[in-house]
Amino acid sequence: MNKLLKVIEKNKKIVLGVIIGLSLGGIRVFASTILASKEVSYIKDSNTINVQEAIEELYELTKENTPLGHIIVENGFRYTGENPNNYVLFNDELWRMIGIFDGKIKIIRNESIGSIEWNSSDINDWQKSTLYNYLNTTYYNTLKTSSKNMIENANWKVGGGSTPNLTTQEMYESETSTSTETPSNTVTGFIGLMSASDYGYASSGCYRGVKLLGFYNEAPCKSTNWLNEQFQEWLITPVSAYNYAVFMRYDDGKVSPGNHVTSQTEVRPSLYLKKEVYIISGSGTHTNPYRLKMQ
Repeated sequence: MNKLLKVIEKNKKIVLGVIIGLSLGGIRVFASTILASKEVSYIKDSNTINVQEAIEELYELTKENTPLGHIIVENGFRYTGENPNNYVLFNDELWRMIGIFDGKIKIIRNESIGSIEWNSSDINDWQKSTLYNYLNTTYYNTLKTSSKNMIENANWKVGGGSTPNLTTQEMYESETSTSTETPSNTVTGFIGLMSASDYGYASSGCYRGVKLLGFYNEAPCKSTNWLNEQFQEWLITPVSAYNYAVFMRYDDGKVSPGNHVTSQTEVRPSLYLKKEVYIISGSGTHTNPYRLKMQ
């Protein structure tokens, strides 16, 4: 490619791919094309490359199979699998890329910032919640200035799911719905949380036609989901059937309505990076995460 120079390092791999899930009666069939290559670093004249451009170039260039993980194209580019190479160093901390949506990179902190109530009032309105206010004021102000400058003041889709007995695709459609089931289905902010569908799509074992409550606490769903952790955490998605409940990811892997929003549960902040954020080094692994800067 004329605009990019490839530098290939031996004995390293980046994994990308596309999975299309099909359902035939009670049998789930997955037709997949896994795309992969040795690690490819892209160098422009400035020794950097836009993150979105890098992912798209890799998607086009990689051709070989690999078992290490991949990206699916499902309402955006989404990292999926047990442990894909999606680590980034942000604010001098390890974060991970959920995916790329409308040219913006959505990332999530690798570790929790603590156990916090979703809302001090028993109402699941994200924009009016205690946690929204905390993340977008107190927590946001703890970040380095250089990190703040990378964050997009984004629109977060927070439509509610009526029941946990939904597939990932159904949950996504509910979250992005323009219905009036929740007080506000789109909320602007710098910091948020991952959604229930974000978690569902991250599983390479079953991601599209499987119910988040009924099967995600079983293998291969939870064992092939890099967002699954040994603690339970709040999600941004409210339960539209009850104005006091939001969805949680439980430590056994399933997604279900949590305790009342006044409860304290682990929180991993999520945010969108601006389109102008570039990769300057790294391979996306835990020990060599991507390092970023504004261009």
